[in-house]
Amino acid sequence: MNQLHTEREQRFIGLAAGLADDFAERAAQHDEDESFPFENYEQMRECGYTNLIIPEEFGGLGASLLERIKAQERLAQGDGATALAINMHFNVLGLLIDLHQRASRPRATRPRDQLPRRDELPRVVVETANITEKLQRIGRERLICGGSGSEPDNAVINLRPRTEARRVDGGFLVNGRKIFGTQSIRLNYFFAEATWSDAPERPTIITFFVEPKNTPGLIFKDDWHTMGMRSTASCGSELKDAFVPDSSIILRRAVSNSAMITRVFAKAPFSIGAPYIGIAVAARDFVVDFMRDRPRYPLKKPMSHLPAVFNKVGEMEMLIEGARAVMWKAAADVEHDEPGNWSRKAIAACMIARENSVRVVDLALRAVGGSSYFKRLPLERFYRDVRAGLYHPFDSDESIEFLGRSAFGLPMGDPDDYV
Repeated sequence: MNQLHTEREQRFIGLAAGLADDFAERAAQHDEDESFPFENYEQMRECGYTNLIIPEEFGGLGASLLERIKAQERLAQGDGATALAINMHFNVLGLLIDLHQRASRPRATRPRDQLPRRDELPRVVVETANITEKLQRIGRERLICGGSGSEPDNAVINLRPRTEARRVDGGFLVNGRKIFGTQSIRLNYFFAEATWSDAPERPTIITFFVEPKNTPGLIFKDDWHTMGMRSTASCGSELKDAFVPDSSIILRRAVSNSAMITRVFAKAPFSIGAPYIGIAVAARDFVVDFMRDRPRYPLKKPMSHLPAVFNKVGEMEMLIEGARAVMWKAAADVEHDEPGNWSRKAIAACMIARENSVRVVDLALRAVGGSSYFKRLPLERFYRDVRAGLYHPFDSDESIEFLGRSAFGLPMGDPDDYV
């Protein structure tokens, strides 16, 4: 269906469309080879797409969250894996931007629920100077950010990373393992978190950005051999006495076993929905083009006239429009809604987007039939790629639990359940 966009939104969508149409030409080969699309990244850097969400004062395009997800949806129609990979760049970059904006906002103008309680004043420290320096450099040099907040065998990483930091002169020595480090082989900045257990007042989580080429103890593994999203290079990593200088720290916050954790992280899981909608749209468009005039002996009319085909396309349309509606509405509300309420909308929207997208691609394969099983058609790649959406946090079970518990004002889990 045709969509209505503002002139500014259309500019960002057009930028993504030009990239997507080119990326689509080699997406299947990168998938087949498990190769990283370095050429795609160079194109995104050259045209400024990697600076999409950076504020204009730092040399970026200043896209809002709504403008970003619309552009990302369009990019994914050409290459879902590249769209997902660069989305992780935007997520990490978005953390820097949000922290900078919150720190720069006069205290009196901050929403009441964003002000720390008196007993929490020392619990969160934003390193504004370090953040500003990184934003300036990323914008100026069009650097790529990534990293990983995920760890093996750690269910709630934001509460307490198992990666450990030990204080030394000028910084920290960090030891631990991370997983799902998307774009690992193309990063200029690596984001991660570690727990400083013997901090002076209380155990503290440090959030840091380091340059892989200047961090000898940071080791990337060659372990991304997966069913889908094969060209994202989402490799695991290990930090072995990796030195993290004080200038790389952007945030320090006290370890807590409360589910009410830093709200600045909420936008990252929400934005994941957009690339998967893009894959769903690509599947729908392929089915319509492929089946429109496809003959089937002895029928006089093409297969697009069969209810078994057009009914499935009709359901696909409804699922896509529903996913867009909730994602676009939540993105439009982010700067106006109360943060706790927005988090509920965002989690619901992202779950609907991912589940609907999976269903759309399933319907696409059924509509086309046995031909969709062959690699000569892109549907089997769409089928594999879209399923990655089921594994991002919050997954569907966690989303439903969170929405149900929060409706009654119940916390996510019992604090006594956490070590």
